[in-house]
Amino acid sequence: MSEYFESIEELIHDSDFIMDRHVDYKEFSSSEGMLRGQLVFLGGYVLEFMEYLCSGKERLKYRFNFSDMKGNLVFRYNNAAHHKDIHSYPHHKHVPDGVEPSV
Repeated sequence: MSEYFESIEELIHDSDFIMDRHVDYKEFSSSEGMLRGQLVFLGGYVLEFMEYLCSGKERLKYRFNFSDMKGNLVFRYNNAAHHKDIHSYPHHKHVPDGVEPSV
């Protein structure tokens, strides 16, 4: 798990587009952990995110919420168990006009 966290931290650190950041990493075991945080990009765009992970499996739970400088939703991806009518269930994308399948 620590290798994944280190790779994320390196990507954030190396980005020329991130103006501010706050990220918390929690390692519950060598194979299970969570990261959550907020990145502020040039232009005032904000990404708030959370991933609950287990090595060797897909993300057990995630959400990525991207908004503009006024706080308006651009998109949000998550795998909350709702929107059962979406063919990519439970994975889906929220946009200002509704919900779409995750691609």
